[in-house]
Amino acid sequence: MIRQSGIKAGPLNQRITIQRPIVTVDADSGEPVVTGWENLPVDAEVWAAIETLKGMEYLASAEFRAGVTTRIRVRWRDDLTSAMRVVFRLMRGDTVVRETVYDVQSVLPQYQSMSEVYLMCADGVITEGGQP
Repeated sequence: MIRQSGIKAGPLNQRITIQRPIVTVDADSGEPVVTGWENLPVDAEVWAAIETLKGMEYLASAEFRAGVTTRIRVRWRDDLTSAMRVVFRLMRGDTVVRETVYDVQSVLPQYQSMSEVYLMCADGVITEGGQP
């Protein structure tokens, strides 16, 4: 569920797309395998703040060993999991200049205010012009 909140739009100045994995079962091993990605069915494109963790904040992070280097803040919603990823496209007009894909390592809902969720992410994979 997505909840309208009191968080101001100003700090959420980047448009992102949230995707979930497409999982199939490997015929030989019977193990689940990620075969692709799809946008969330509801509100996949949202406004966010993409923040690189710095200095003591990075060292103090409980996710330090997991390689978390980026925090992405979005408005409150309860349909996010650590199996997802975030795609950020830097645009110039209608042209994708650069695309960054962040793997979500953990989801930290801010339950006290129920106004935002932090997505703790590993280093983003960057492609120029949106091409791998």
